[in-house]
Amino acid sequence: MAGSARSMQNSDFFGLRVASCNYFPAHSKNGVNISARCTINAFMNIASRANNGEGQSTVVPLTAWGKLADVCAKSMSPGKEFHCSAELKGYEARVFHNQQPVVMPDGTTLTTNKLGFSITKLLFGEESAKHIANEIQSGIRPPDYNLAGSPGYNTWRETLKKRNLLAFDPALPTFGNAKVILPQGPGIGAYTPTAPQAGTAFVAPQTAAVEAAVVNAAMNPGAVGAALFQTPAAAPIAPVAPVVNPGFQTGPVAQPDFAAPVGV
Repeated sequence: MAGSARSMQNSDFFGLRVASCNYFPAHSKNGVNISARCTINAFMNIASRANNGEGQSTVVPLTAWGKLADVCAKSMSPGKEFHCSAELKGYEARVFHNQQPVVMPDGTTLTTNKLGFSITKLLFGEESAKHIANEIQSGIRPPDYNLAGSPGYNTWRETLKKRNLLAFDPALPTFGNAKVILPQGPGIGAYTPTAPQAGTAFVAPQTAAVEAAVVNAAMNPGAVGAALFQTPAAAPIAPVAPVVNPGFQTGPVAQPDFAAPVGV
């Protein structure tokens, strides 16, 4: 068959809203490490003539891996707006009925092929007005949280710093805004730094850069995530000294020794 045997795919989503999210901590399965992941169900409202012109709503399954999973768990409050780029991923998943996995007569668990999206780039938008109102009503957020210079503004900034530096605790049912689901089943073990790493779609940045981006995310929701996906600038290449042509001569001409430029 002529042509390429490979395909390419990338998806961009704009104006999504968080419906719910679950956090799966890092672990190992059959001796292979699996990074932490945060699965996000996101509402997507598409303008169309459907529903008497009100448009069409659907839920998009998204997954964040590694340190980005921690960022999403802490930042993906219900109804929060966000935009992202993601790669389509196929995977094998168990089939559930009444919240229980379906087991075949021979004892094997029934599985099926599913599709989902792994987040590669992320930009947070504004929080849900309903979520803000609920936090103010419950006393979590001061009413003047967004009034610069007010006592509530400074208090809220300190609260965000503490919230975003929160570490995962397997004894708690939630991590940030995400429900914690502890991996179970045969072959499940602790995450071991020296064990092989299963492939994921996201390479975790350094912890310090992640935490700085998380704090910046909460305080500057319109410009979050940039520090997580910046490509380090290349080291400058030292200039190469020019080789002077000695002109035409008979017999052998001595040439300067080659020296590789520094940084190449």
